[in-house]
Amino acid sequence: MSATAKKIVRAFFNSDSFRDKQSFREFVHPDLKLHWHSSSGYNFYDFEGYWKLVESASLSYESLRYDVTHILSEKEEVAVRYTLYSRTIENPSEEVPIGYFISIWKVADGQLIECHQTSHPAI
Repeated sequence: MSATAKKIVRAFFNSDSFRDKQSFREFVHPDLKLHWHSSSGYNFYDFEGYWKLVESASLSYESLRYDVTHILSEKEEVAVRYTLYSRTIENPSEEVPIGYFISIWKVADGQLIECHQTSHPAI
């Protein structure tokens, strides 16, 4: 399943799921558990909480882009190292990095069901 899991995670990062809830639902399992250790501390998100976070970010930026530099998989788990870039509404001609991330996604039933993630700001 690792090749399939890897394809699902790659497709998620290349999709419009960060702007379109229907697309988000296709990739993210309703029982999602996302554990995020960031520079501001630990946060936990379920499906609706993560969607609200994604939706808020998509409304705050002109665009978001994920530059995946590493993607490794073993069975149903996929580790991804990426930089998140944005274009602000105030300055859409300049793309700037927002943060650096490492995420370990677990895939079940063809969807992303669990994530352990760590990040720090690009500034």
